[in-house]
Amino acid sequence: MAHDIGTTPLLRRMNAAAVLDAMRSSTAPLTGTDLMGSTRLSRPTVHAVCGELLRRGLITEIEVRVPDTGSQPGRRPRQYLFNARAGFVLGIDLGAKKVTARLADLRGDAVAERTTTFRHERVRAGTRLDGVRRTAQQVLDEAGVEPSAVRAVTMGVPAPVGSDGHVMASQAYLPGLARHDLREALSTCGWATHVENDANLAVIGERWRGVAQGCDNVIELLAGYRLGSALFMDGRLIRGSAGRAGELTFLSLVEGVGNTDAIAELTEQAAGAEVPVEEVFEAARSGDPAAVEIVGGVLDRIARVVAIFGTFLNPELVVISGGVAGAGDLIVPGLEQRVPALTQSPPRIVASALEDHAVVTGAIRVALDDVEATILDLDA
Repeated sequence: MAHDIGTTPLLRRMNAAAVLDAMRSSTAPLTGTDLMGSTRLSRPTVHAVCGELLRRGLITEIEVRVPDTGSQPGRRPRQYLFNARAGFVLGIDLGAKKVTARLADLRGDAVAERTTTFRHERVRAGTRLDGVRRTAQQVLDEAGVEPSAVRAVTMGVPAPVGSDGHVMASQAYLPGLARHDLREALSTCGWATHVENDANLAVIGERWRGVAQGCDNVIELLAGYRLGSALFMDGRLIRGSAGRAGELTFLSLVEGVGNTDAIAELTEQAAGAEVPVEEVFEAARSGDPAAVEIVGGVLDRIARVVAIFGTFLNPELVVISGGVAGAGDLIVPGLEQRVPALTQSPPRIVASALEDHAVVTGAIRVALDDVEATILDLDA
């Protein structure tokens, strides 16, 4: 049933959201008739909403050329196109050893991206946050976008995040970072920042543009420098009372695992030096005994973690992302061989197609959600 644009603020917002969703999902111009068909709104309501969205710059009107036939056809229908560059959002993945920033338009499509690597994992908090600010400014400069055009910012961090914007991380892991309210990390740029656990963002990104689209029972297992996970069960993200749901510190109690070290840490321990993960995988594909042993050890550990998830949470899907996702041809078959021997309810296992960009993809999605929470305030 169509709602009149002038009824209530809630109905006005619902109508505007319906029209904007239809516009954003199409790369071709849409007429009022097109929008009526996709939203089931009346013609006056559709045109009233479009007028408001035009005023806000969120859509543009396409001029329709009249054919030069000598005839005088009736008035050409107005056509509208979503203006994805009416604003931008910024997604940031603040990892242990690097920070990635991605600027995206209001459709969520990447405009520019930059990664900065830290000297080592345990740099001071001030140095880490300076790296965030510098990398964010670099992507803006690359895209030629002013800071004022950024409508929302989301940053993922490899630790639980409290409601006060502080990470709950040990001094040994992210030294000094817990003392900072990360919501204010980019205040010098004029932005308030939404801060979230990186694994939570990864599963959001996976459900939006990754291999978990349409899946309501999925666990994301991040396996880069350390193991982390996010739980999306029965259609919602599980956070826990203090945001610690999905934390894997309990692995210290699991025989055959013992801690949360993942491929990067294990490689460094085995080789006695920092070796790029990609080189380890390539060597394993070539049959190098040392690399095969390292990858096998990683698979044994991850298989136990997946088996625990399968037994206690019974997800439909486990997505492997982070540093190991680029070697899905090694990781997935190895896990499929190992996990069924450890649990009676083995989940389906897939490697992330987003690889080590799952976190920043989820950050963009959450930033878009923040924009959409305010962009349709039609009384503004």
